[in-house]
Amino acid sequence: MSDQEASHERIRVLVETSERAFKGYVYMPVADAGYRLSDHLNSYDHKFICLSDVQVLDRGQQYRVGERREFVAIAITSITYITPLRDNEP
Repeated sequence: MSDQEASHERIRVLVETSERAFKGYVYMPVADAGYRLSDHLNSYDHKFICLSDVQVLDRGQQYRVGERREFVAIAITSITYITPLRDNEP
């Protein structure tokens, strides 16, 4: 296990923008038990959020729907909705 894997938790998320939606994994620092995804995003100082193991979903535009990517960077300012998912959630 690398230092990054030991210091970060992999969280499955649904991210929506006005054009499309993405399901994938975001890595956030392992912190106190009360540290949530919203805490991580509120303290986030980068312009993009990075997802891994990504599936592109329909959101009114068919372009790229169904694609799978190892990595996607999404501009923070374009996110309209983000929520954690359970690993067994479709």
